[in-house]
Amino acid sequence: MAKKRYSRQELYVLRNHIPIDRLIKDLGIPCKMGEGCFRFCCPICRGVDTGVKSATNLARCFHCAKNYNTIDLVMLVKRLDFTNSVKFLKSIYEQTKNPTPGLLLPNKRVNCHPEAVGDILKTMKSGANPAINVPSPKISSNKLTVEMLNERVQQLERQVQFLSQKIEAIHQNQ
Repeated sequence: MAKKRYSRQELYVLRNHIPIDRLIKDLGIPCKMGEGCFRFCCPICRGVDTGVKSATNLARCFHCAKNYNTIDLVMLVKRLDFTNSVKFLKSIYEQTKNPTPGLLLPNKRVNCHPEAVGDILKTMKSGANPAINVPSPKISSNKLTVEMLNERVQQLERQVQFLSQKIEAIHQNQ
């Protein structure tokens, strides 16, 4: 008999500990990085005026004003009911906790070998981090504008978040 109820903690973990941008990619939803923002094709309206907020692990389509969490996306894209979507996400979460590296979604291999923190910091220092596709801004004059500084701060925040996720992944694999 299938489990019908899940605890708040179980659902919280599934909504918040599986990165939504990675789930979007692995579900096969068309997506790309553009102008420092992660964009994806909305599964409802097919619009691309979308974004993700890593702090809340939510995705949003601004065209149809719909917010998505990980469970919502699995239900829509895989056409599963709530219970089966939760089961699917639980299997993904268990694979990400598993010390055997390599899988995020079933039948999808991902490079998740731990890296030395120094190697990660070197890529951040150089300003071009291929893992998050955010190149450093090119400054053609000696004057910095507020917009340029804001963009650089946002890039650094994304890089720090990426580093935190890498450190957490290394910690979980030990």
